[in-house]
Amino acid sequence: MNLTQRQLRMFVTTAAVGNISRASEALHISQPALTRALQEFESQLGVALFLRTTRQLALTPEGERFLPVAQRLLHDLTEAATLIQGEATGQSGSVSLAVGEAFGCTVLPDILQSFVKKHPGVRVRVVNDNSQGITRRVAQGEVDFGIGSPVGRTEALRCTKLLSAPLGLLFNPQLHQLKAWVRTETLGDLPLLKEGSDTSIVSVLRAQGSDLVAHMDHGVEVSSLALQLAMARAGVGIAVMSALGASHRDAADLRFSPLRPTVQREVFVMQQRDRALSVPARALIEAVVAGAKGAQLHRLVKLE
Repeated sequence: MNLTQRQLRMFVTTAAVGNISRASEALHISQPALTRALQEFESQLGVALFLRTTRQLALTPEGERFLPVAQRLLHDLTEAATLIQGEATGQSGSVSLAVGEAFGCTVLPDILQSFVKKHPGVRVRVVNDNSQGITRRVAQGEVDFGIGSPVGRTEALRCTKLLSAPLGLLFNPQLHQLKAWVRTETLGDLPLLKEGSDTSIVSVLRAQGSDLVAHMDHGVEVSSLALQLAMARAGVGIAVMSALGASHRDAADLRFSPLRPTVQREVFVMQQRDRALSVPARALIEAVVAGAKGAQLHRLVKLE
């Protein structure tokens, strides 16, 4: 049995007003057409829904039992249609993304502030992770897309470069005196904070064959940008990070010295190569690309 939204609406409206004439006016169809449609509906169901008199219609016991069911079905169909139409136009739906803390704390807030104003019906979920975790989450479909440096299995991903930023040292200038540029071979005696082995910073340094990874092993290990900034400010150690992380507003009182030779950290938008994104997800990616280009970051960050 195939019940249509039109049939349900005619039945619910007629039951509500109890009169064919008023129901036909509300539904914008002729009285004979409504009468025939209701008779066909009853024939399809195999039961009489209305008791007909010369002045009004009354529901049969079967009609009274069916009315709440029809109202619920009509509501669900209307809600489903609204949801699909909203997602198709980007005005409703949901988007999930995984992002690194540096980008998430420096660039993403302004982008999302603008995005949610333009798309108030779209629910956005932001997951914080390191680059290896972001890559894994995107590859496994846990999120719609990610923003970070690809680390690990990336063959199933489409990676679009967003920006690049040099690595350097972030330190408290009242506790350490370093030059505007620092050479990696001179850093062996400095108290460097340790990065986790699955971060993009360590991945980039290992790819360059840098001795910094070994130097960092002797320092205090921290797992977040906020901890790096706090430890650097207190003099617990000197943080190795990109100019993107050094653009954080809480780093304004700290000094950033890029490494020589230059080592760049590249940030990408990552998504599954064979997965079609929803309209809201595509809209958010477009907002991220546009917002990154207009972001006020450290002067050494190169936007694509």
